[in-house]
Amino acid sequence: MNIFTKVLGLVKKNSKLGSVLQRAFYGSSGRVTLFEQRNFAGRRLDLTSDCQKLSEKNVPDRCNSVQVESGAWVAYEHENFRGRQYLWDMFDRGEYNCTDRWCAQGDHISSVRAVKQDNNPPRAQLFERAGFSGKKTELHDDIPNLMSRYSLNRVSSVRVMGGTWVAYQEPNYRGAHYILEKKDYNSFSDWGAQNSTIGSIRRVRFS
Repeated sequence: MNIFTKVLGLVKKNSKLGSVLQRAFYGSSGRVTLFEQRNFAGRRLDLTSDCQKLSEKNVPDRCNSVQVESGAWVAYEHENFRGRQYLWDMFDRGEYNCTDRWCAQGDHISSVRAVKQDNNPPRAQLFERAGFSGKKTELHDDIPNLMSRYSLNRVSSVRVMGGTWVAYQEPNYRGAHYILEKKDYNSFSDWGAQNSTIGSIRRVRFS
């Protein structure tokens, strides 16, 4: 065990300090480890930066468990950050022991990138219709069920004004989901969705 590993281990109880030191050691993106088998077994791949083509890493394209050391990451079904998205963040200590933990339909992953962090106070505006029109709902915190809280389950445009968010098609943070980084999304297709259904939304956890 080297000195950096010892230091990072000592500061785990202080998440803010630990996050700073991890970024200094691993780079601004953080660190994530992909495992071929469930429960963190089998061949592994450590990433500290974006990877457009996992096939070039000479590892299996099967991923059945993940450990997030720091930061937040989004995996894609296809190369070049295309297709279905899967978020890996620090929401539940960054430990994903099986594909069900990230709402995957299978174990195929082709590309991975770091999620962009925004340190402004969390703030997002959801609009019922495209082009930022119709009923507007402003959020500052996690909402596990948009329908029960705001009588809302259709969102066609979004303005992210602070923080980084992830929107799920189903309540309680389940189903297909989409990363919403700080910018304007004029239509649901801008965040990669095929329809406007959103059942829940939460802030991405980076530490």
